[in-house]
Amino acid sequence: MTTLLRITCFILSVVAVPSCALLHDPRFERVVRVQALADPSFRGRNPRWNEELRARIEAASVYFEREFEIRFVTVNAAAWPERERIASTAGLMVKLKQDFPTQKNDGAFDLIVAFTAEPLSRYLPTGRPRADRIGDCRVGLGNYVITTVSGIFRNVPEHPDLNYDTVALIHELAHLFGAEHVQDTASIMHESFDYRSAFDMKNRSVILKNRNCPFAK
Repeated sequence: MTTLLRITCFILSVVAVPSCALLHDPRFERVVRVQALADPSFRGRNPRWNEELRARIEAASVYFEREFEIRFVTVNAAAWPERERIASTAGLMVKLKQDFPTQKNDGAFDLIVAFTAEPLSRYLPTGRPRADRIGDCRVGLGNYVITTVSGIFRNVPEHPDLNYDTVALIHELAHLFGAEHVQDTASIMHESFDYRSAFDMKNRSVILKNRNCPFAK
């Protein structure tokens, strides 16, 4: 029944019926509403980019649900920027904050995740996925993530593949909840997190402590 409910809600979300996704689910300690954005490079490689956005958020959500009882729900998937191509995650973050300032958030979503498929090197600062802040309860959790993709995502939500793209998104979402880089090479929060699948104990505790904190305004 749980699997059927998740698949049903995912299908409804793809056709823009958000009510199912927004229902309170007692299985999760926190439900986070996400506005997912696709830049021109992302949209240009997949005509079903809207569905892919939702599937990528869902893949990261499955991990957070299992590890932290945090559910991420895509309440809106949209094109952004409409035409401009920005070959830098730092540049995209600047524009994202300008175009979607937190002060103008009407409460329809908690955070924004923007995806780019520009051919960026993850070994250079301009090509690395990034979050706007290390969240905490005093100032608030982070509001923005820019993440890169290397291929078209085809996995069904119930069986996400923890490839580099998915781990990168998990890593950045964790920053929003207060997780920081560590020297532990086995941790997802190591700066070089390629294909890691677990958090170190310190960052795990931080995320659990902060999971019900408000998002920054």
